[in-house]
Amino acid sequence: MNVLIIADGDIKYGASHSLMQLVKELRKLYSINIKIVVPVNSIMKSKAKNTDADIICIHYTPFYQGIPFEKWKYAVKFIIRGGFYWYGRIRAVKEVERLIDLDTIDLIHSNSSREDLGALIAGKHNIPLIWHIREFGDRDYKCYSYRKNYIDFMNENASWFIAVSDAVKNHWVKKGIAPEKIERIYNGISQQSIAPKTDYNVVQDRKSIRMVMMGNVSATKGQIWAIEAIKRLQDEYIQVTLDIFGDGARSYEKKLRRKIREYGIEYLIKFRGYQKNVENYLPQYDIGLMCSRDEAFGRVTVEYMMAGLCVIASNTGANSELIEDGVSGLLYQYGDTSSLANAIKRCVEDAELRFRLSEQGRLRAGMEFTATKNAMQIYNVYEQCICSRSQKNG
Repeated sequence: MNVLIIADGDIKYGASHSLMQLVKELRKLYSINIKIVVPVNSIMKSKAKNTDADIICIHYTPFYQGIPFEKWKYAVKFIIRGGFYWYGRIRAVKEVERLIDLDTIDLIHSNSSREDLGALIAGKHNIPLIWHIREFGDRDYKCYSYRKNYIDFMNENASWFIAVSDAVKNHWVKKGIAPEKIERIYNGISQQSIAPKTDYNVVQDRKSIRMVMMGNVSATKGQIWAIEAIKRLQDEYIQVTLDIFGDGARSYEKKLRRKIREYGIEYLIKFRGYQKNVENYLPQYDIGLMCSRDEAFGRVTVEYMMAGLCVIASNTGANSELIEDGVSGLLYQYGDTSSLANAIKRCVEDAELRFRLSEQGRLRAGMEFTATKNAMQIYNVYEQCICSRSQKNG
């Protein structure tokens, strides 16, 4: 089987990490040849080399773009990125045709809902296309499209869609994606890459519970709610610390830092920046927070679970699919500071509860969200698409 994967330019967060893990697992489990197309200006090239796949660098720009945090940048981005997109899409197809013998490709896998290069190639050369939808788009990143009627375009060109959660699947079906062509397959995380906590009693030797938040520092990820909750707990003389890993818009991070200074809790909350192997730090913590407004899957949530942390997450997006409330973690009412603070308080004051939630979360993640399970399910979709194509051509 020969598969052409079209990647987007992101390298720091969920979509790219999930893709790299998928390619490694597919190569390990099956006899499959994979070529990965990456944007020429992306550092993803160096990461993709570790997957033992062929890497092809192409000039292309996504048709589906997120609105910047700084509103004044929107008009500039809209014009400049739009120019790159409309000019570059035809050029990108020609580059692929020049560098790859498309007659040897059995199917195309687009790793993001934001790019349409895979659809352009698939439509022109009659190759089955699997379109991976890894985000809500409008709800989480407020994306806008350079294509009118882009849902119709996606339906016309994709043989199959993969959604990373039921929440994402249902959202895109409501937007118009054909329900009979979309399947939910959860992302997979390698258990070997995460060292679980080994000593759950170590917290007794410390003065406070340690919490962690990982991901892009942005309003949609909800760092502000964690700050508000810690202030509320501090007022009740319940002390917890929080380390925030990740980067994002500097203006938004400055806003968060001002709020922390205003509350006088600088000694409790630290920004650790973006770390390449952040999973190595997880065993240092007791609680993992997921405070997003709309999390499409929550890769970091599963990493918390696999590391043996007690997870507290908002009741939005896919969080309720990953966590059984009160069994493998706690869900709180999104946007309600007291609800979040009370969930943290329960885990601080009840060590037995914290341990039970941590252990059940670890077991659940190890059964439901592994890289191997993800690769096997996606490979089955590959086979179905190729088989369907053979039947049509036969």
